[in-house]
Amino acid sequence: MKRVLPAIIFVFLITTLAVEGQFVEGVGLKAGISLANQSYQITPIDYTLKTEPVIGPAAGIFMEAFRGRHFSFQTDLAFVAKGSKTNTQSVTVNHLENDRIIVNEGDLKVSKFYYLCLSPMARYRIDLDRITPYALLGPRVDFLLKYKTDSDYPLEEQRKVIPGLTGGVGVEFNLNELGIFIEFQYQTDAMPVTGKDPLLINNNIFLFTVGIKYLNGD
Repeated sequence: MKRVLPAIIFVFLITTLAVEGQFVEGVGLKAGISLANQSYQITPIDYTLKTEPVIGPAAGIFMEAFRGRHFSFQTDLAFVAKGSKTNTQSVTVNHLENDRIIVNEGDLKVSKFYYLCLSPMARYRIDLDRITPYALLGPRVDFLLKYKTDSDYPLEEQRKVIPGLTGGVGVEFNLNELGIFIEFQYQTDAMPVTGKDPLLINNNIFLFTVGIKYLNGD
């Protein structure tokens, strides 16, 4: 993993810097926030732990290439924070009250997973003079950078690489050689965060970003 990540970043940067190339339409930067949550399911029993969303940073670089009349190809390389807040419950039995079951609510604990996300996507746009609405859809691969938690029961194992799917919509405002845009993405994973039973944790995340793109006029 230590060798794979620098190689991915190097290849992406070399490609995005080649703006004068024949197929590169533009390169840019984006930044914003992530609204992330997770589903916790314990197997083989049918029990789902309640969670609450967490807010984190999101930032990245991207390249748009192979531009056609409506379709083009966009690749994002982004730093994204995912995770959730969980409320750990404990159960006690009061034998003095006919074995009454008492559920004790614990404090909310925050768990965050920081990923480097590589997303090659198809981009469909509608050019309306200075305004261009667009949609994105494609596969994604997340590389785990760091895991941090307040929980008294931290995860012992996390998947280092998680494939997934990314979809999104946005609006770009065209200013000659620059484009300013607002973008919304939804990301879901094809594999759980944990690698084995009995605890299955799945990521779901919404990204809200703004950015700027340099348009290749050649």
